[in-house]
Amino acid sequence: YPIGLNQGDYFSSTTLSASEFIPPPVQAFISGNDTICNNSNMDAEVKISFGGATPPFTFIYAINGINQPPVTTTVNPYIINTSEEGSYTLVSFSDANTSGSISGSAMVTVLEPPTALFNPSFDTLSTLFPSVQLNDMSTGNIVSWQWDFGDWNTSSQSNPYHTYPALIAVYQIYLIVIDDFSCTDTTSRTITVLGPSISIEELSTKKEPIKVIDLLGRETKRTKNEPFFYIFDDGTVEKKITIE
Repeated sequence: YPIGLNQGDYFSSTTLSASEFIPPPVQAFISGNDTICNNSNMDAEVKISFGGATPPFTFIYAINGINQPPVTTTVNPYIINTSEEGSYTLVSFSDANTSGSISGSAMVTVLEPPTALFNPSFDTLSTLFPSVQLNDMSTGNIVSWQWDFGDWNTSSQSNPYHTYPALIAVYQIYLIVIDDFSCTDTTSRTITVLGPSISIEELSTKKEPIKVIDLLGRETKRTKNEPFFYIFDDGTVEKKITIE
């Protein structure tokens, strides 16, 4: 008997039976409000949390009212990685034992990125004057420009002016633009610096003659003081004459 009590004394105690235990409700909750750019390699995240439930969890969710395939998982919370814009809601949920209640919603917004574009004042420069003006022509509400001139120099100006070393070389210029929603886009152009003795027109066209003919259309050995014609592989024709 308890201390202080004798046989015949009355005492009471409260016992909670198993039938009186109330388990927490089985429920699933969907949440998230994510924004991504449609050219990003990052997905938006929608989170589904399960409460009072015994794994595995099975649920169906909808995007803009369109049901998606059922998902079964033991992960809590479960993350949906998505690039599809719209409203996300739960349609049904059950755990290992019973069905549960559903609540919450999530929203994914997909933004159009800017379009990076620029024009150099010249595509081909001379070692006598290897300077170029770069004109930004990007579309979108651009707030940041990141230029890489291809010679270890950079700029954050919108329309930079750059001078290359007076050496024959080919450079790849890159431009990254960022808009007010932090969406980005990248583009590039090639700049060639030539020596003064090299024909800029010859290098830029890169065409090869396939036939040389005279005024009568006959193949010729390019007789001096007579006109002849170069026929190039790009379909163009140029008239030449060799003066003795």
